[in-house]
Amino acid sequence: MARSNRWMRWLDRSLLAAVARVLAVANRHHSLPQAPRRIGIIQPTAIGDTLIASGAVTAIAGRYPEADLFIFHGANNAHAVGLIAAPLTAIRCNFSRPQRALRTLRAARLDLVVDQTPWPNLTAILARLSAPCAVGFAPEGSARGMLFDVAVPHRGERHELENLAAMARVFGARGRYRMDLQGTECALARELPLDRLVLCQLSAGGTRAAEKAWPLDYWVVLCCKLIDLGYVPAFTGVDADQKVVDALCVQLGPYAASTISLCGKIPLSELGDLLRRAYAVVSVDTSVLHLAGAVDARVFGLHGPTRSRRWGARSARGQNFDSPHPDAGYIVYGTETHPSAMDVMRGVTPDLVLPVVCENTEWRAGRAKPASA
Repeated sequence: MARSNRWMRWLDRSLLAAVARVLAVANRHHSLPQAPRRIGIIQPTAIGDTLIASGAVTAIAGRYPEADLFIFHGANNAHAVGLIAAPLTAIRCNFSRPQRALRTLRAARLDLVVDQTPWPNLTAILARLSAPCAVGFAPEGSARGMLFDVAVPHRGERHELENLAAMARVFGARGRYRMDLQGTECALARELPLDRLVLCQLSAGGTRAAEKAWPLDYWVVLCCKLIDLGYVPAFTGVDADQKVVDALCVQLGPYAASTISLCGKIPLSELGDLLRRAYAVVSVDTSVLHLAGAVDARVFGLHGPTRSRRWGARSARGQNFDSPHPDAGYIVYGTETHPSAMDVMRGVTPDLVLPVVCENTEWRAGRAKPASA
């Protein structure tokens, strides 16, 4: 179920919430099976969510090394599923068609199903109806947790990595939680000035993309200053992100000749390697930010609608910036809106970000508040 589908969100919070409450009454809870043969993992959408949940997937694989693992995913996170460092059979599932999704899940003859989504009633219902034992998240105030045999508390005030760590512990994981990803060397990296390369991710995905975007005039200031200091801004993203890059280049004028567009040129499997090797990464809150944190890149996250303590990159070499706007941080799960949404990101000013990225303490500090990575 995609977070970007408004009709499905309405249906989920009305009819499906009622269905969940009915099923919860009849649910008989079971403990985890000792030796399940076939395990299903529900991960419908969102590349970033898929990457963050990878550590929980490998924990399941570690607990049940003899089991066959199936991950049921959507269309847009298929490539992200391929990065998870666990033996998986990937099955594309249309969660916007619940009956089809249920048939797909039941056809797999699962002994155990793990729902890695934090809020939809739909996925919780599908999990309950597709296997004798189900594990999933229980956010505060929601009936969905009662559908699971093992319900993992999901807290909106802590980082999503910590919520996934709690799920991983159900399957015996110990120690510090981390995303567990695999990738390949970036073929294009040898042609790029890595020691001066500042990768810039301008665009986020989903219906909240415009709200998460850093103002284009701020990117102009940042890129011009970087070029003046000898750095090379390079723009990451998919083919569709080129439109925003083109608009930025128009505003950059002659400075545009000193930038590089990598939109659509770097496969997701190679992107982590490039993020790690570049001088720095500057990104809005999107999957690139999470991947950069996973590979411990020198990453700088720009947050307005979201807070870094909830969705920021966890990298020892990076830093996140939170907007000081009074309405900042209104997005907790990804579906929330706010009437001041388009004003929030303007609080993260380039005169704060630039000196940190360039390690130049002479730049005047801005109004935004730096937050720990």
